[in-house]
Amino acid sequence: MKNIAKGLNLDFLENLPKVKCIQCQKIYRGYENNFICFSCKERNKIMIDIATKKEKRIKYLLDNSNIPKRYKLANFEPKNQIQKIVSEYLINNFYENKTSSDTLFFGAIGTGKTYISCAFAKDLIKRIEKNVKYITEYRLLNLYFQKDYRLFKNFRDAEILILDEIGKRELIDWQMIQLEELLSYRFDEMLPTIYITNLTDSNFKTFLGDRLTDRLRESNIQRFAFNGDSLRGK
Repeated sequence: MKNIAKGLNLDFLENLPKVKCIQCQKIYRGYENNFICFSCKERNKIMIDIATKKEKRIKYLLDNSNIPKRYKLANFEPKNQIQKIVSEYLINNFYENKTSSDTLFFGAIGTGKTYISCAFAKDLIKRIEKNVKYITEYRLLNLYFQKDYRLFKNFRDAEILILDEIGKRELIDWQMIQLEELLSYRFDEMLPTIYITNLTDSNFKTFLGDRLTDRLRESNIQRFAFNGDSLRGK
């Protein structure tokens, strides 16, 4: 092969014009307009593959987040002062920290607790591909009652769980036991939970009981009171 190569006349290569790769700016010989070298083409292919996988991952997480249809178009933009404070906290606590604390949103009906939580979930999924799930207390416990343990476990193991409508109705013994077990599991595994309730802070503690309240205190739960008039219809 070496002898054959020696016999070839490669002078024509020297006569080809010099062209720049439009991406890396390295000089090559050739005629092509808007020339992209082989290395850059390979790099582009890898980047496209990474972007495609990320897009699929984000779509999967959004499709499985269980965010209600009403809030699928929610924007992570504060509408009042408390939402501004909460938004800044969520960004600092969940986007930048490797370990995040539990969070409690409590207060009047219609003040934007669920809206800002779902908007945050969407934004977090899109930015850093976190497995965030939303569900109400009633629907979560109903999964267990219907023996849909696989789906129940999916919510239990979510990287971040938004648990809404806590304390909306009185729980019977087995419901309270399962709720305690789930929240204790998340506490032990250091999986942050965002609690949403229309109860007052003190009534929320009473509803959970001393054991869970003590655990939330240990996890340094952050509390935010949503007061004022309802935002619905505005």
